Amino acid sequence: MVDRFAHTFTSGPWGIGINGQTFQQEAVVTHLGWQYAAYFGNGGILCAARRKLPDGNWSVIRFTDYRIKDHKDVHNVAVIGICSGDGTVHLSYDHHEHPLHYRRSVRGLASRPDTMEWKAENFGQTTDELEIGRPITRVTYPQFFSAPGGELQFLYRLGASGDGDWYLAEYSGDRGEWKVLGMLFSRAGEYQGDRSRCAYPDMLRYGPDSRLHVTWCWRENYELRSNHDLCYAYSEDAGRTWRNNAGDQIAVLGSDPLASRTIALETPGIVVAPIPMEWGLMNVTTQFVDAKGRVHVIRWQNPPDAAQPSKDLNAWRYCHYWHDSAGKWHRQLLPFYGRKPQVVVGKNGNIFVIYCQGHDLNYHQKVAAGVLKISAASEASGWSDWTTVWESERQFVGEPLTDNGRWNKAEILSVYAQEAPDTPGNPSPLHIVDFQSAGNQ
Repeated sequence: MVDRFAHTFTSGPWGIGINGQTFQQEAVVTHLGWQYAAYFGNGGILCAARRKLPDGNWSVIRFTDYRIKDHKDVHNVAVIGICSGDGTVHLSYDHHEHPLHYRRSVRGLASRPDTMEWKAENFGQTTDELEIGRPITRVTYPQFFSAPGGELQFLYRLGASGDGDWYLAEYSGDRGEWKVLGMLFSRAGEYQGDRSRCAYPDMLRYGPDSRLHVTWCWRENYELRSNHDLCYAYSEDAGRTWRNNAGDQIAVLGSDPLASRTIALETPGIVVAPIPMEWGLMNVTTQFVDAKGRVHVIRWQNPPDAAQPSKDLNAWRYCHYWHDSAGKWHRQLLPFYGRKPQVVVGKNGNIFVIYCQGHDLNYHQKVAAGVLKISAASEASGWSDWTTVWESERQFVGEPLTDNGRWNKAEILSVYAQEAPDTPGNPSPLHIVDFQSAGNQ
């Protein structure tokens, strides 16, 4: 249990659980045998916690200088990242088209955890800048992820749903500073009369060969039903240049408008699974790169073989998309479903899907609690022998998240999930539930 009294809302347009959303990359990370988590505690206070693995007690920093104000919006999550280059811990929090909220620790806090105290005084104040003198506004969905070279990377959207651009930045531990690499996704283009949109990327993940992968859908306006298509691109130079599924270069990040190119609607070769607008498709689910470099995506959508489009989330199902070593994409409808899931794959190719399943999946404007489940299938079966390998007795709100780094290193699955409160608005326990892989059998 990270915190017995984590925050929930009394109500909200997208539910009550701000701790646990699929776009919360990352909520929990591991570095040098210690695990770190970001969340909002009782009263909406920004919190960061750490423990020594495998089962040390959690130590919590409550940043009393920052708390949620005047909203009940579960988009405004807290995320955490660690730069292995200099041991700094980075936090970003509370955005839905807001000025950047960001703070970082002193150097060495994560590289010397046994000797450096976990306290608020070891962090700077909240700022709206990454690069000095360049404030950032209208931020949504900030995402941290670690690069193989030890740098920390940061993806964020500027603008609104259906009308926004995405930028990629990188923090160097050697220099102790950020650099915005450039725009990754552009809102430009025309689609069925719409002249602006935004990408909704899944979690960006590096593969075993240091290739960076991204999958996403496009959204044409603020409505969920305007999502369309499964798209894919990859980078072999830590996000500087990007290629489509065929290997053609499609984007070059940078500040020079004459030399740089972004990924946009009309970029060739990015759609790997056409899904029509208004068919029924959830944005931001999950992506994982397995030990063979294959990309796995679980989409929550109206089934491809449905008789007609549907906006009823209870009618939607999980589809497993993956590309093989030759770059060919495959699709399989899964025999179970729930809210937005997470997926991990073991070194032997066996796959695990982590999800919450409730009686009503139309979670907007509702509490929408559900049981936490893990379903698994073997590579030997072609990922067809699905079975539920674990199910919780408790009810949880929001969506479960995983510690991707710990899984990749030790095949221990740490699942971040918050219990449903006894009454909406009351605090409830936030857990990290650990599962030891028994050879992924």
